[in-house]
Amino acid sequence: MTDDELTEIFIHVADPAWLLARGVFASEGRHVTRRLLTSQRFTVIALLLTPTAEAALAPELAALPPERRPTLIVKSQAELDALTKFRLHQGCVAFAERRPLPAWQSSHTDSGVSVLLERVRDPDNVGSIIRSASAMGVRAILMGPECADPFYRKAIRTSMGAVLTATVVAATPWPEVLAQLKASGHTLVATTPDPAAPDIEDLGPRTADGGPLVLLVGSEGDGLTPEARAAADVEARIPMTTEVDSLNVGVATAIAVYALSRRKTS
Repeated sequence: MTDDELTEIFIHVADPAWLLARGVFASEGRHVTRRLLTSQRFTVIALLLTPTAEAALAPELAALPPERRPTLIVKSQAELDALTKFRLHQGCVAFAERRPLPAWQSSHTDSGVSVLLERVRDPDNVGSIIRSASAMGVRAILMGPECADPFYRKAIRTSMGAVLTATVVAATPWPEVLAQLKASGHTLVATTPDPAAPDIEDLGPRTADGGPLVLLVGSEGDGLTPEARAAADVEARIPMTTEVDSLNVGVATAIAVYALSRRKTS
């Protein structure tokens, strides 16, 4: 890659559509970049970083074989800010080759709890869900229609790099994948604030038979679509006081996954 091509990428670090069109994603911050450098899934093209960040990442960079070593562009924080037009988190951003999300297969979700997102449009919420789901041992995260890009810079940073190691797949074809999940033995649990729905800790026996569960999570405003709710085997809610009518989708997903995981292993 030429210097001019690298400069173009650096200038467009905050333009996700531009990066997506060129098959590249950006990873900001030293912790996340460290995870990216040690991942076998992705090829890092270039690093734009300060001398301090370069020193912090020296062990990971030195461990890379020659054919995997990215181009390093080292500049002061002020020079980075001038180039990218915003202040980079921890003076570091990496650029890596993007891979298409694999389509869902039954082997991705053949045990435990998985999470399917439908129309979760905020990248911070997507990143938060992936982070908490990974922390709780979720089998896979299925990305349904109209979701924010899990490899958008903000989503990656909010996930603390968990998206780089988690099993993240495309919930396609939609909505046929819902019927395919059920046909392959999965129980679909739809989240809802409906007070008539059962407490998520008190679900019926269909969720306690040892088979795989898929938690369906909907958009920040409207929740799940009617077709997704209709496909579910059971709906469940998280009990709340009357002072609050709903939870942030990232928080709600973390609570629901915890409750379902405890039920599955008890």
